[in-house]
Amino acid sequence: MRKIIVFIIIACFLSVPVKADEIYDIQYENVGADKLDKSLDEQTKDFFSENNIDAKNSDWVNQITSGNVLSHIWNLVTGGITVPVKTGILIACIIFLTASLTAFSLSSHFETAIYAAVLGIGAIVATDVWQSVEAAVGAVKGCSSFMLSFVPVFASVLALSGHTVTAPGMSALLLGASEAVSMVASFFVLPLMGGYLSLSIASGVSPLFNGTGIVDGIKKIAMWIMSLLGTLFVGILGIQTAVNSAADSVTLRTAKFVLGTSIPVAGNVLGEAASTISASMGLLRSSIGIYGVVALIFMLLPIVLELVIWRVVLMLNISLGETFSLPKVTGILRAVDSMLSVLLGVVLLVGGMFIISLSVVISAGKA
Repeated sequence: MRKIIVFIIIACFLSVPVKADEIYDIQYENVGADKLDKSLDEQTKDFFSENNIDAKNSDWVNQITSGNVLSHIWNLVTGGITVPVKTGILIACIIFLTASLTAFSLSSHFETAIYAAVLGIGAIVATDVWQSVEAAVGAVKGCSSFMLSFVPVFASVLALSGHTVTAPGMSALLLGASEAVSMVASFFVLPLMGGYLSLSIASGVSPLFNGTGIVDGIKKIAMWIMSLLGTLFVGILGIQTAVNSAADSVTLRTAKFVLGTSIPVAGNVLGEAASTISASMGLLRSSIGIYGVVALIFMLLPIVLELVIWRVVLMLNISLGETFSLPKVTGILRAVDSMLSVLLGVVLLVGGMFIISLSVVISAGKA
């Protein structure tokens, strides 16, 4: 009953004759949405600025076209392809040189050339790939920081649009997940990837150490844990949002009924004003929510493309190593590619978890 009274009071104060787009502009600044772009990384901020993507305009989504998106992706590919391609060419040269030496060497020199090649490839890959690992962890932490700024704003919009039950539960879960993701990225993912890479190189270099089983075990455990946590989080949020949105819908309809029947003469006017306010806030909710989804996608897109390019380059080198029957070389390359696949899974899981969660909340309770 208290929620209904609060809604009636808000409707009375806001029932002045204004248009829905005017209410949108007023509430956009009131909830602090005009500061959302400050939480974006520079690359995403530049793209949004160049293409006039600003949630302040309710039709901002029309600024996203296939042309500017493909152009942005092409720029990211051309900018991120340089280091992987140079490294791939250098590894290919080592493979060719090793294959040439082993083809004309005695058996004792054969092993020496193989281990020298593995050491050289390990040193090259460890240096260049680690930069991408740090960039991926930075991107994940950047998404977490953005969500910490975005969720309070989005929760305010939800509450003002009548979703007073959904907003607290959603904000608590997403804020908790954002904090957890930031801590895991700093204190778990980065050390895990470092240990993974070290074991991979050690198993390829040392004839006395075979860490393949350990590396495969780490990969399986990491993927299982990530999948379980992501499924649990999205499932809990989905169930919670479905139940809470039903309660919000009942509260909103009851408030409109009370306004229309209990207040003589002005009841219908206040009911219509409440409907107008609800519609404009619903537009703001969708606009802000989709803005958050698009921002997350463009924040993660550069590192996803970079990791995919790395994997393509490594796969080509693996095929080349298999052609010349160099199992030690292909072994270390496979291990590094496996590490990158885990890292790519972490990035996609974090992005997917946040994006799906926002999509569930945006679509919930539309009535």
